[in-house]
Amino acid sequence: MAREALVRSAFNPYHYINMMISAVFRFFPGPWMAGVTALAVLLGTVTASAAGAAELRFAMANLPRSQGNPYTENGSPSTYTWSAIFDALTRVGADGTLQPALATRWSPLADNRWRFELREGVRFTNGEPFDAHTVVAVVDWLRSEEGRRTVIGNELRSLAEAVAIDEHTVELVSTRPDAILPNRMSAVLMVPREAWARLGPDGFALQPHGTGPFRVVEWSERERTVRLVANPESWRAPRLTALTLRGLPDKAVRVQALRSREVDMTLIDIEDVDFLQARGFSVNHSPSMQVMALAFNAERDPPSPVADVRVRQALNHAVDKQAIADILLQGMVRPSGQPASFVTTGYHPHIEPYAYDPARARALLAEAGWPDGFDMTIHVAEGGVPGASQIYQVVVQYLSRIGVRARLQVRPFPAWLRDYLAGTMSADMFGLPWNSAPYNDVMRPIEYYSCAKRRPFFCAPELMPLIEAAGSELDPKRREAVLQALALRTHELAPSLFLVEQMDLFAHRVDVEDLVVANRVPVYERLYISPP
Repeated sequence: MAREALVRSAFNPYHYINMMISAVFRFFPGPWMAGVTALAVLLGTVTASAAGAAELRFAMANLPRSQGNPYTENGSPSTYTWSAIFDALTRVGADGTLQPALATRWSPLADNRWRFELREGVRFTNGEPFDAHTVVAVVDWLRSEEGRRTVIGNELRSLAEAVAIDEHTVELVSTRPDAILPNRMSAVLMVPREAWARLGPDGFALQPHGTGPFRVVEWSERERTVRLVANPESWRAPRLTALTLRGLPDKAVRVQALRSREVDMTLIDIEDVDFLQARGFSVNHSPSMQVMALAFNAERDPPSPVADVRVRQALNHAVDKQAIADILLQGMVRPSGQPASFVTTGYHPHIEPYAYDPARARALLAEAGWPDGFDMTIHVAEGGVPGASQIYQVVVQYLSRIGVRARLQVRPFPAWLRDYLAGTMSADMFGLPWNSAPYNDVMRPIEYYSCAKRRPFFCAPELMPLIEAAGSELDPKRREAVLQALALRTHELAPSLFLVEQMDLFAHRVDVEDLVVANRVPVYERLYISPP
């Protein structure tokens, strides 16, 4: 029986069907796409059914609002979809280190110039080759007026140009020294230059092509579903034959879909862990490279009481972060008082969280001129990390104990994001994690918690020399020392109400094997479903 099973697994007709479809895409692009896509869906359905457990169905809160345009957002939940389709030059591994992807190696040539050697023999699913000219085209578009308005284009505003040295060597030049440019490139997903130029961002979003382990065959906005089939020619060819991604905003609906076997894997909240484990499901929890926090809107007009550092420190002393970690999050995470989580470059091992000390909090408020407390508003986005809604409610209760009367408002994520990007937040505090993903370097959140952000909500000019030094220091040990000095001063200035380090929770059927989470996203090419 074992030998028969081995033979059946080795002879996978779906693998050969995929190769045939890839060949059609390569030699007959354009108008053939609709017909080939329909064929892929049909054959994918038949062969997945024959294979039994060849398809994985994964439910998440939302699919990307821009569908297959990978430059409009940076982070989850969009990366759950885009990571199955696209690749960047680099990627962050499960251990938090930067690893090769479409670039096999990189090195600095000068303070503001890096050379990347590219992986050879890689093609997009429409047949276009990936090469140095692809990288140049992507960088040029992100530097254009339209590109700079995107989230990724804005984060790469210091990138001056890309220069193709030969077919598989490209040099990236920044306007200033940038020690983490290779890390930043992990967020820049590569698209085929001819298809992007012909279709434009909106057209490409409907017909996306990447070099990743799966290829899109159907994107249904009505059903909130993306259906993908394996891309066996990918440099990270998958073990699954098909992948279906579903956007289910309601967490209770996601849990029910898992229980009823409509999906095989989903993201869950903390209160679902015991319930699902008791029913035979597996739960994976992994660090999310971020510190949950409420940002202080210290630059708001009219001024808020949180513009005073004593008020910011008082609110940090008012909340028992250890209780939140132990009780609400079942001891799976730890309390925090700094910008980086323990897995992130820039973490300072000797910075303790603000001690829970209501008496000290009230004394600081009185010293700042608010002995009777004050009224304030807090804006948070819908969804988020495990336990978020409960944690925010508990924070409001803790603040009330020192006389701070907080009104919590939960906003749709698009509205929250619009105000954050435009710098038009009106609340005294708003939910904003110190999110080091997708680079896993603390410089990313430190930059947006600083004067460097356009229309900043917190600006401490004294931090800018340290930020600039950390950005230009290429020696890892010296840079770590600068980052830790920056973390210590950031702790003292308290630009946010630091809460807890955060995690992601994935629940799945027990037959889903080899789930490895890297940079908050399953490593899709490793996943498979064991036979019954």
